[in-house]
Amino acid sequence: GRETLTQSETARLSTFLSECLLVGTLKGFYYFEVYLRGREELLLQVYNDSKTSSSTNSPASSSTQPNSFSLAKARSSNILSTRTLRSLKQYSQSTQPPPQSPIDSDLEKDESRATFLIAGYPRYKCPYVWLRSNHKKLIQNSHEQKIDANDPLKLSTISSWRTNDVRLWDIIAEIITFSLSPSPVNPFRINHAYFAGLPLEECVVATGAMMGFLQKVYMKDTPYTDADIKQLQRLHFTLYDELHSFLSERQSGTAVVVPGAPVAAGVAIVAPMQGNAGMGVGAVGGVGIGAPVHGQVLANGAH
Repeated sequence: GRETLTQSETARLSTFLSECLLVGTLKGFYYFEVYLRGREELLLQVYNDSKTSSSTNSPASSSTQPNSFSLAKARSSNILSTRTLRSLKQYSQSTQPPPQSPIDSDLEKDESRATFLIAGYPRYKCPYVWLRSNHKKLIQNSHEQKIDANDPLKLSTISSWRTNDVRLWDIIAEIITFSLSPSPVNPFRINHAYFAGLPLEECVVATGAMMGFLQKVYMKDTPYTDADIKQLQRLHFTLYDELHSFLSERQSGTAVVVPGAPVAAGVAIVAPMQGNAGMGVGAVGGVGIGAPVHGQVLANGAH
């Protein structure tokens, strides 16, 4: 009945919001970056060219250059206007279109990237995507739909969300493909230079988290993530060995390496370590390797 359908939709939306939380904490993508804006909103910024990606998606630049997160935080009243919030409360299941989402003037001025708002509001029981900036360029790239900047985008993933197994990364992949010309073969291409600039301990956690995400994408029958998973796996285990050695030496009072220095771009590649407690190694991507495992090992090394 309708009650069962509503419960199912609510459960699926809850899963979608959990995916937003997962993806919103990741850094190091080549074509885009993401920022959480509350529990129900995710800001997706798509770079217009690779030069923008290499210059802005790095540890050094992220703290000095304005980004969608800082702009959204500074102008939170513009993310959802009073009119839109009122529309959300008054919205009912009908044939009327979803409410409009106002454009943030500061985000619109940034011509180096296109910003999208991906939102999963409980009232709709379905995610929607709004284009929030750089509208003229994206409209020129669009050959399949007429874009009104105030209305949700007509995406095939959104249209089929209620009936098919559509995940957040499917929506992001469609947006990346839609936004860039020519469309990239791998929407989730990794900017490996980003990880090379991270401190040792941060890189261990960041590569583990990214591998976990890419595994989820890979399981959706998208083989283009395979190479990135393997490269991140090699880097992850190399640095994990180094960090584990440091913690062991520190415990014995003979540590000579101080974690915190950036990872060298030419770090040696070694085979995954064997026999470490809490490490479940899969054939591709290191099944069972993630932040919780790292936290456990770090805690053990600290005692």
